Amino acid sequence: MQRQCRHFFLLLQMVLLLSWLGSAKAQIPEPPAVQNGIHSIEAYEDHNKLSAGYDRWREFGLRGIYQFGDHQFRAEAINMNRFNENGNYLGLGDTVVLSPLWYASLSAGAGDKVPYLPKYRVDGFLHRKFLSDLSLVGSVGLGRYRAPDGHQDDNASIGLTYYFSQPWVVQGQAKRTRSQPGSIDTNQYFVAATWGHHQQTQITGRYGWGQEGYQSLGDARSISQFSSHQKTLTVQHWFGLDWGIKVTVDNYHNPYYDRNGLSLAVFKDFR
Repeated sequence: MQRQCRHFFLLLQMVLLLSWLGSAKAQIPEPPAVQNGIHSIEAYEDHNKLSAGYDRWREFGLRGIYQFGDHQFRAEAINMNRFNENGNYLGLGDTVVLSPLWYASLSAGAGDKVPYLPKYRVDGFLHRKFLSDLSLVGSVGLGRYRAPDGHQDDNASIGLTYYFSQPWVVQGQAKRTRSQPGSIDTNQYFVAATWGHHQQTQITGRYGWGQEGYQSLGDARSISQFSSHQKTLTVQHWFGLDWGIKVTVDNYHNPYYDRNGLSLAVFKDFR
């Protein structure tokens, strides 16, 4: 427990140190005027190669954002094949502005009963802006993941995001999860940094590590109580003011298999 607490406080200190270093010149650019209607649409395809004799994963999905007043609605529909089983996932979400300092987000999703997708999942976050220039955002969240075979994960998280004067944004999060059955407690962390400018080029690196309580491998197989880590690099480039591509490479490792993925997305902005 002491080791887990040290991990969290190290993460917290890292983000706060970065925010202090940039506080003298940090600023968040004024957002564009809110316009109701379709905000953006993205289509992507993802392929992953796995070790330990597992077949490749493939995934195709559509994502969209719709703006209505202070609400920003999100939807995604995904078709995938993992562990030789086809599955479909549908997710919906809403981010709403509560005041100049507060905003909240709620999302829910469900799969079509394949073992590696949730029977349902629900995640909610409350966010608050801090500092005189509102450049630091703190977040707390709660979530539940219910698997088709009855496994359940309940999690609580806390995170910080700091907006430097462009082109840097840094983020960190710590999450604690209790998995049932067995009352398995695990902790996961991630740090991320984004460099670049909207409507030009943005590069994001992310590193996550910690433990997992449960993971389905399909065909009534599963693994539990193991450590894992994941490295992700995303490059997003606009070819015009309203469209572009996004390329993501990622590496995931646990004691049972390695996974290396490549994703290509095409997006269009309507703002």
